[in-house]
Amino acid sequence: MTPKRSGWLLRAREDRPRISYLELLFDLGLIVALSRLSLRLVNDISWLNALQTMILLAAVWWVWTVTAYTTDWYDPEQPITQLIVVGVLLGGYLMAMASVRAYEGMHGFVFAASYVGLHLFRGLILVTALRGHELRVRPLRVLIWFSTTGVLWLGGAFLPAPARLAVWALAITLDYLAGLFGYWVPKLGRIGAQELRVVGEHISERYRQMFIVGLGEVLLVAAIKFRNVTFVSATTAGLILLFANAVAMWRIYVVYGAEHLAAGLERSTNAGRQALVVAYTHLIMIAGVVLTAAGGEVIVVSPTEQTSSAGLALMIAGPVVFLAGRTLYAFELFRMMLWRLPVGALALIATTPFLHRLPPIGVGAVASGVLLALAAVPRVGRRRY
Repeated sequence: MTPKRSGWLLRAREDRPRISYLELLFDLGLIVALSRLSLRLVNDISWLNALQTMILLAAVWWVWTVTAYTTDWYDPEQPITQLIVVGVLLGGYLMAMASVRAYEGMHGFVFAASYVGLHLFRGLILVTALRGHELRVRPLRVLIWFSTTGVLWLGGAFLPAPARLAVWALAITLDYLAGLFGYWVPKLGRIGAQELRVVGEHISERYRQMFIVGLGEVLLVAAIKFRNVTFVSATTAGLILLFANAVAMWRIYVVYGAEHLAAGLERSTNAGRQALVVAYTHLIMIAGVVLTAAGGEVIVVSPTEQTSSAGLALMIAGPVVFLAGRTLYAFELFRMMLWRLPVGALALIATTPFLHRLPPIGVGAVASGVLLALAAVPRVGRRRY
């Protein structure tokens, strides 16, 4: 079989990059997952549950990241690529449904089995479809790694919650490190720069699109909880604060370099690995969005009640984590330290002890005020790629 025939599934590098309807369909699954994870946080506002939820979020985000690479490397118009994405979407949907009780009984097995199964499903199809092509070794390495860490995911599903958390934390860490170091396998080596190359315009648009979709969760959680209340009320004020948060996060994300991600990737000597590191910083920002959505539910449901310590931590953690991720993103891609962002995060942390006496609506107003102030500051300085 000639490389040309066996490489029919590959996306032509000279194609005009665009987001396909298939990718838009897939993004719906992430919206469901983010909603379920924010619901999980609100149901149990504790440090342990927050850590458990972040592990689940990392797994969900890794599914989205690997799929974004799949539709960048392989032609989304091909039926096999569509089968892969739809199959992964089904697995991700099952993960989302099981996530709320993922550390309880068989729900954990469903989450782990779906996570491992969708990765193996994708890998087996790609290895078979690329038979005879030199790039077949790329999905083969990935398949071997997910088969290895899959043992930890599935084994952890049968352990008690504390042990399950530890094993799954190890498994997702290995998944992320394996991707960062090119899925090195003995005798097969690791994925090189040429194998990992991406279309900068396409992959950057995927990141931007997914972040904007993630922001929808902040608005969605407020809308769902807005019922059986007088329109002119503290609850409505909380709704407006969440809207302000979403707009401020959007502006902070876009103004400080997001639109130049494609140029940064195209100028990189290893665009594929650069894009992968960008995925890690986007995970931190998405975590901030999920925390903000969960904190927003506290504001909308009980805007004028006494603020609990856990609720206060949740409402402040969202903006702080988002600003931390946005700072790392700018530094990693442009080697720019956007001091205004970490200063804003530190200001929120420093004022936290004094916010305990305020009701949730007051805490939300302070957090929104900081985000809006940062969003209003224009970008200055020269980008260095």
